[in-house]
Amino acid sequence: RFLTGWTDLARRAGVIVIVLMTVAVIAAGWYAATNLKVNTDTSAMLDPALDFQVRAKELREAFPEVKNDIAVIVRAPTLDEADAFAAALRKRALERPEIFDGVFAPSAEPFFRSNGLLYLETDALESRLTQMSKASGLFETLIKAPTAGQLFATLAENDELAERSDLGRDTLSRIYGELAEVIEASGRGETRPFSWMGALATDAEPAGGHVRMVYVTPKLDFSRLQPAKPALTELKSEIADIEKAFDNRIETFITGDPALRADELAAVTTGIEISFLISFLSVATLLLICFRSAFLSIVTSLALIMTIVFTAAFAASTIGELNLVSVAFTVLLVGLGIDYAIHLLLHFQERRSNDQPLPEALRGAVHDVGAGLVLATLTTMLGFFAFVPTAFEGIAQLGVIAGVGVLIALIVTLTFIPAALGVGGGEGRKFRKRKSRRGVIEALSTPLALITVIAGGAALFVLPQSIFDADPMSLRDPKAPSVVGFNLLFNDKDTVPYRLTLIAASEEEAVAAEAKARAIDLVGGVRALPDFIPDNQDDKLDLIDYASGPLVFALDATEDKSAAPSAAEAAAALKARLETAYPEGTSARRLATALGAIATDAGALAKAEANIFAYWPSLVALLREQFNVGYVDIAALPDALKRRYLSADGKWRVDILPKEDVRDPAKLKAFVNAVEAEFPTVAGGAIQTLKAGETISASMIEASAIALGVIALLLLVLLRRLDEVLLMLFPLALAAVLTAAAGVLLDIPFNYANVIVLPLLLGIGIDSGIHLVMRRHHIDHEHDTVFGASTPRAVVFAALTTIASFGSLMLSPHRGTASMGELLSIAIGFTLLCTLIVLPVAFRLFGGRKPG
Repeated sequence: RFLTGWTDLARRAGVIVIVLMTVAVIAAGWYAATNLKVNTDTSAMLDPALDFQVRAKELREAFPEVKNDIAVIVRAPTLDEADAFAAALRKRALERPEIFDGVFAPSAEPFFRSNGLLYLETDALESRLTQMSKASGLFETLIKAPTAGQLFATLAENDELAERSDLGRDTLSRIYGELAEVIEASGRGETRPFSWMGALATDAEPAGGHVRMVYVTPKLDFSRLQPAKPALTELKSEIADIEKAFDNRIETFITGDPALRADELAAVTTGIEISFLISFLSVATLLLICFRSAFLSIVTSLALIMTIVFTAAFAASTIGELNLVSVAFTVLLVGLGIDYAIHLLLHFQERRSNDQPLPEALRGAVHDVGAGLVLATLTTMLGFFAFVPTAFEGIAQLGVIAGVGVLIALIVTLTFIPAALGVGGGEGRKFRKRKSRRGVIEALSTPLALITVIAGGAALFVLPQSIFDADPMSLRDPKAPSVVGFNLLFNDKDTVPYRLTLIAASEEEAVAAEAKARAIDLVGGVRALPDFIPDNQDDKLDLIDYASGPLVFALDATEDKSAAPSAAEAAAALKARLETAYPEGTSARRLATALGAIATDAGALAKAEANIFAYWPSLVALLREQFNVGYVDIAALPDALKRRYLSADGKWRVDILPKEDVRDPAKLKAFVNAVEAEFPTVAGGAIQTLKAGETISASMIEASAIALGVIALLLLVLLRRLDEVLLMLFPLALAAVLTAAAGVLLDIPFNYANVIVLPLLLGIGIDSGIHLVMRRHHIDHEHDTVFGASTPRAVVFAALTTIASFGSLMLSPHRGTASMGELLSIAIGFTLLCTLIVLPVAFRLFGGRKPG
């Protein structure tokens, strides 16, 4: 009676209701647009009181760089270019203190440049010094005259006298190979700097190029949706400007939490915008087909827009900010908020087809379907609210917003639509009541229902293979630059992001924890501030002192190019020497060929000289610094490093690195469990990922149980018939089993975003059964069945609009949102199948008993 009276009042006061609701929508839209924000931090989606969340917060507060640093991966074809680019970027960042709080570039830090030799292993240091000593004559000659002619002439002379000179054949061979590449590129007019560091190195060239890391700490502007956005924008601009000086030979990848969150927000918002547009247009098209009335379709679409705007205003006023899951509420409401209008208006059309006046048809429609709409609203709300008691606060937020949203949708449907009908009328398709075809239904539905039930039974054996993918990176667009960069961090054991971190109270405790951690079999390395003190310093300093004599003398030479030979003559001399002394197929003969190609080309020779000596001044400066080295202790370490491992209040950070690739869930779990057994208070990305997965998996089971129990209890209280409750729940349980099995077979694991599917399926999947069962109460069972009325058509179109809406999420570049759309579409599809195939058979099992 209340619903009938309410809708009748809205119809009679149509103009006033429409005006008031229009004003309310405008106000709500303005409020939502100015107050609703988005938080892209996935860790904030879990209960902060959880033990691992408390430890993560302690780590962030002690060492904020762990969370706030922007990591720039610099990849270059030569070591010299990588070092130069990192140094240039560090310099630019230090010049912008209003944008960046700090920068740490290990290869470009003055401390590490000066003391770099001490960080080599003793054997590697001895080999490096031997190599440099052999090249001391070359250094002295080129410091005096850094020209291509002088280099070619010196190489020709030293090659001829290799057995008696300070320069060995092994060093010459390496220089020839590097120089050949430079000369060939110069002949083509390309920029290809000679790598002096590479030529003097004893290690093999790394696959994929040389990598340097630059860590930039942004100033965070918390008045913005993205606090790090100004820093990210400026950093990208600086990098683009620096790249011009390197002829675009450098690859850079910006990653770290701020960059990942920025790219994820862009993917989510872009995906939601596209999904919303597609879903809205798809639903509008389905409404035209459903009603065959432009007026009713427009009215229903306007009601949907009102629902979304009012829900957004509710979210802004009560929650304030959306997360990466709850941002999808708009698309969900496009599919769910339209259902009530479809059921109401199709039944309204059914009555109008019987020539009932508009007021009587509306009252009759509300009388027949109103109770079903209210009950369906309650069950859908319960499905959404089921996550509220769990520790998964991110999905609970979506549950609250969407749960209230469906209630708003019901209120708007029962208020605005009657008002619009009162003002504009409403006709549309003529409903033709279909005759019941019991024989056909029984002949087709029984075997199909049996097949569906058998498939559900088989699906039970697949369910144990369902997995939860707790890695937040699995949700992100793999092509996003920050994600590409993040995955590159796994290539170096020192930069692996999935690590564990222990906070120690003192240096002694940190050292003891290091020793204990190194003894764990699955630990690949440990990093703490004491590790940055070079070992065997006395022996290394002796080696450096011993080698410094001839090198320091060579480095102190005075520049004088006046006596340097011409490049053309020296190139010809070196070419002749190499062709005489070396066989085909060697790096020396390759160099000879390259020299012959440019010997008479003045432009190519000039380009070659520029390429050869591009980083020569940097090498000379570096060598001069490295031979003035002294003893290193913790006090001597740079502040940019110390504050990352020693907090202002005296806490020591100990990083524990995995031995294996922990992107494999099994290896991640083994690593975390092994370390946590020894250090129960450990924190870090590895344990955060593992524990979050366990928490969310438990939340999904808990929410599903809550939804099922509460919905069943509600139905039992309202219907007072256990048989009817079971009738509604059986197809639902069958659809849930089939959905989970489909996720396994289609390789769609549960994750942060789509974990809501099963509890939501229980809430919205039962709606179809509710409408069909409740409609049976108003059918003459002796002469007709519910399948001859408008309700099955409403069930079909409600399901189609929901699938169209949820399915549009699959187009999102954000993999979490896309997987939500995939599983929700599958779930609704199975629900429709079970409702329209299995439920008719269940109806017949009731025989002729009067329901209710």
